[in-house]
Amino acid sequence: MSLARVWLAVALALPALVALVVPMPAVDLAYQVRTGDIILATGAIPRMDTFTFTVFGQPWTDQQWLSQVLLSLGFRTGGWELLAVLRAGLLVAMTGLLVIVARLRGAGLRTASVLALLAFLIASPALALRPQLFAIVMFAALLALVAGRDRHRRLYLAAPLLVVVWANLHGSFVLAPLLLGYAWLEDVVRRRPWRASLLVLVAGAVATCVTPFGPGVWAYAAGIGADPVITGRVSEWQRTSPLTVTGALFYLSVAAVLAVAWRGRARLVWPDAVWLAGLALIGVWAVRGAAWWPAGAVLVAGAALATPEGAVTILRPVPPGARRLNALVAAVLALAVVVALPWWRPADPLTGRAGLLAYAPSGLAAWVRANAAPGARVFVPQVWGSWFEWAAAGQLYFVDSRFELFRADVWDDNDAIAGGGAAASSVLDRREVTVVILPTSWTAPAGAWTAVYKDADGDVLVGAPTR
Repeated sequence: MSLARVWLAVALALPALVALVVPMPAVDLAYQVRTGDIILATGAIPRMDTFTFTVFGQPWTDQQWLSQVLLSLGFRTGGWELLAVLRAGLLVAMTGLLVIVARLRGAGLRTASVLALLAFLIASPALALRPQLFAIVMFAALLALVAGRDRHRRLYLAAPLLVVVWANLHGSFVLAPLLLGYAWLEDVVRRRPWRASLLVLVAGAVATCVTPFGPGVWAYAAGIGADPVITGRVSEWQRTSPLTVTGALFYLSVAAVLAVAWRGRARLVWPDAVWLAGLALIGVWAVRGAAWWPAGAVLVAGAALATPEGAVTILRPVPPGARRLNALVAAVLALAVVVALPWWRPADPLTGRAGLLAYAPSGLAAWVRANAAPGARVFVPQVWGSWFEWAAAGQLYFVDSRFELFRADVWDDNDAIAGGGAAASSVLDRREVTVVILPTSWTAPAGAWTAVYKDADGDVLVGAPTR
């Protein structure tokens, strides 16, 4: 057990440990599980909204259908506990693939492990369990194919198949042709055989349309980023500020990678600079775009930090004491992961285990499921909408995490309800809401609303619309 392998163990174990310890936000997860259940039960992808009453029947491009099926299958097999383990496994796969990327580009094992670990730390705010996490793993896998295309040319020809899977998991598939285009340009500039790379680029671009929606997925992906309601209200789609933790990590890492690239510029070519610049601009443009920068930067940083012996594992003698210490570190990491597994926690009827989910008020949802009339119009805060749509599926809700579906007037009404008082009561009456779920920090609406349940998360109010 050499020190380099200890670094590899840390790069693989730390993401798993973090994934198991940090609660999974239900904000963009629970409704995905419910949708996957619907797809598996009906054999069809939903084409319109049936979860809310504000846009009921609105056309819905459910481009993330494959992620939803995978999440539903995971939940059916082992509940929220298995999904927590799935998140850990996806993060281990991501960092492991990034180690492979850096190694294929010539970095030593220790350097590659450190790069992968840093990529995880920088991207960690965006690594919740949701369709995007599946896509990030696809991105890392495609990076590995690109990095190893000289040694594994036949394997690289399978890249378009990976793109097909990606295009049905998440809207970030638009990055795939950009990455394959970089590979072709690098081959041309380095005077390598480039026809196979061009073929893969063309096939990969076509592969993005192999979905139930055909080329329309490109209109969907473009529409998300251009929708003023989304960019104005969703923090992930706003410009990346250096004054936030996520933004500070992003901009510092950009500066660090540029310094590494400049120092190792003799081993790089101009497509590397174009690739870095493109990723950095995507990260500046939106907070969500910054999630792709760390993994993509490993492709260039690994090459810039390459050493003559980097791609070859050289086994040097390790003193017995150091071997034992290194093995102890690896064993402690493995034990910590086992201890963090969710099955040791106290049980919860809805969330599986205590502390496993965030934004998932179990008691409030249980009340709605047991007491609200089927089809009742229920207001819950947007961050709870996804959870209630899964935990109390018999009712209709005001809004949820699918921001692209809701008009600006719906969000204006949502803000009025959040403000409480007479304005909230007026909107609730006009929207014919009969049940209101309020966090403890919110102000109640004016009028004849009766509190029927209360716990540490919030209150349930019931009333009757006047018309």
